[in-house]
Amino acid sequence: MKGFIIGAIAGGVAMWLYGDQIREYVDDKTSGVREKTAAGLENAADRLQSVAQSVEGGLSDVANQARRAI
Repeated sequence: MKGFIIGAIAGGVAMWLYGDQIREYVDDKTSGVREKTAAGLENAADRLQSVAQSVEGGLSDVANQARRAI
């Protein structure tokens, strides 16, 4: 328990002294990851929209064929 408290205090002091530098370092190291993730999500959204349009078009074609058969 004593070690946990000392560690928490040391972590708090480190963040108080070096918090800005740590945040800048983490932002610099993770900026590429965020950009890649955003691009991947955008591509996935485009694909899903295209699939939805294809399915919708297919369903309307089937409905039209069914109407003609009646």
